[in-house]
Amino acid sequence: MNPPLATPLLWEVREFLLGLRRDWPEIFSPRRPTPSVPAQIPGDRPRIAAPAPDAPLKSSVPQGDLAALFRSRAEFWAPALGVDFGRVRVKDQRTLWGSCSRAGNLSFNWRLALAPDEVLDYLVVHELAHRAHMNHSRRFWEFVERVCPEHRAHRRWLRQNARALYRAERGSERDMVIRSPGTSAKAKPESHSPAG
Repeated sequence: MNPPLATPLLWEVREFLLGLRRDWPEIFSPRRPTPSVPAQIPGDRPRIAAPAPDAPLKSSVPQGDLAALFRSRAEFWAPALGVDFGRVRVKDQRTLWGSCSRAGNLSFNWRLALAPDEVLDYLVVHELAHRAHMNHSRRFWEFVERVCPEHRAHRRWLRQNARALYRAERGSERDMVIRSPGTSAKAKPESHSPAG
């Protein structure tokens, strides 16, 4: 049986492509990945420390306007990330710790005011990072790592303490009660970010 006629043609195409690769290697070089945001930023940029694994909840909601508390933290971290934001709202969210709209408006769960300051700051940075990346891609997490290299520890703390945070009831800015574990609580919140 005779070989198909296409074999000599394929050989010629292969030789042609090899010649091109030799003459113009830049066309055939493997694609280089896009440079990622460095995890370490030189200079005096602020960083968020990891929370202690057994860091307790605060015993009460901080006095004053909670929206002002979250806004002040967003105003502190936004320049470090090079982003801006719109309004800041504090809500009684049942399934999210926070959110960021495409318009740049930030919403936070009031219960975060009971978390250690480092965890609150992590959530603020997480939502501000959505101003640069409206997803949870690798680039998003690299962006978060610019100021919060220990973001996994913060996420772990939130998962481990979600039930305790959700046992808290908010009467007013200064009046809150932590329900005992035996009483029914609202559904456990899912972190705004994927588990991991």
